[in-house]
Amino acid sequence: MAKFQYSALKDNKEIIKGEVEASNIREAREKIRELGFLPTKVYMEEYGGQDALPPLDGDGQDYGKRITFLSLKDKINFTNELEVLLSAGIPILEALQTLEINAPNVKLKTICFRLRQKIMSGQTFAQALNSLYGTLFGPVYTALIKAGEDAGELEETLRRMLLLLRNQDDIKGKIIRASIYPAILLLIMFGVLLLFAKVIFPAFYSVIQFGGGSVPFLAQILIGLCTFVGNFWWLIIIGFGAACYAFSALLKNPDFKRGWDEFILKIPVISDFIRYINLSNFMTVLHISYDAGLPVLSGLELSAKTLGNLVIKKQAQNASSLAKNGKSLSESFNISGLIPSALMTMIATGEKSGTLGKMIKDAADVIDKKVDMALDTMLRLFEPAIIVIMGGFVLFIAMAFYQLYAGMLGTLF
Repeated sequence: MAKFQYSALKDNKEIIKGEVEASNIREAREKIRELGFLPTKVYMEEYGGQDALPPLDGDGQDYGKRITFLSLKDKINFTNELEVLLSAGIPILEALQTLEINAPNVKLKTICFRLRQKIMSGQTFAQALNSLYGTLFGPVYTALIKAGEDAGELEETLRRMLLLLRNQDDIKGKIIRASIYPAILLLIMFGVLLLFAKVIFPAFYSVIQFGGGSVPFLAQILIGLCTFVGNFWWLIIIGFGAACYAFSALLKNPDFKRGWDEFILKIPVISDFIRYINLSNFMTVLHISYDAGLPVLSGLELSAKTLGNLVIKKQAQNASSLAKNGKSLSESFNISGLIPSALMTMIATGEKSGTLGKMIKDAADVIDKKVDMALDTMLRLFEPAIIVIMGGFVLFIAMAFYQLYAGMLGTLF
């Protein structure tokens, strides 16, 4: 057994130091975790003094293949844990090494390992992140990290980034939860068709055919539909997947995307949700960039990159051009029509009173509430519409079934 010195994080805020006995460095880390601490530095005395960077098990190995996708949850975990470690006063190299050791998956281990390599070769954290994973994290994330690092407040910038990422995750969760109800209803409708196609209608249909009777019109339609679903359900699934793929491919065409975005913004209720969900990200990034010390023009250009709707993005670009030509931020927003007029007063007041950052934050909070209200309104209208559609479907089946049942009785008596 050897003695290992360690530095560890207690309750995510206090650095403590101590010593444990273990047969190897991995076992030492496990013992430290069992004590309820998060190990940040574990080493034997011969590896150097208290400030030396300890070697990592497997250091120098390549963890895996090239990373092409990183989930929103992984970005949140990476940002959150890095912010906690840096706020506790741990240097960036040790923080990345700690993340690498404790990362829940190979992707994050690889990211932390390669970032450490770049930083040790002389790059800053922002330079390493942009050169290695600029596409993975996105231009907004990397630009804000650079601004925070240049301003000497990387931890605060990471904290602000967490607000943005968690806001995006919250909106994503709301959309998924809103989609569950109609998805369940569609599955029920599909299951009912299969049940009628495979079990119920064949029994009635054979009796009518045996008795020489004719099948009523509605029953013929329903039998044909159920037979098609029963025999070619796989074709329906393939067709639905192909339609989704074709639509996503069309959205990559700028002309089609612009036309689709214009069409969406003309649909009542849905247009409010789309506009506010775009503005939510825009205003949040504008607030973060402003607090990080970026000029307003740079913040506007950066915020515009978060917009997915091309019509709204064009309005943001117009606002940025107006600001470049000397217009105030409130005037630029007003002329371009980017944000609702109710929020214009807040921005104008912030500019006049020197509290623009606070007013942008307040505007972002108002827009977040508008997103919730628009989503609730959509759900209140959407659920009755689904119920009406399902009611019509059930009525159609009931009428067809009644005709089929009457036709069967007619052949028996």
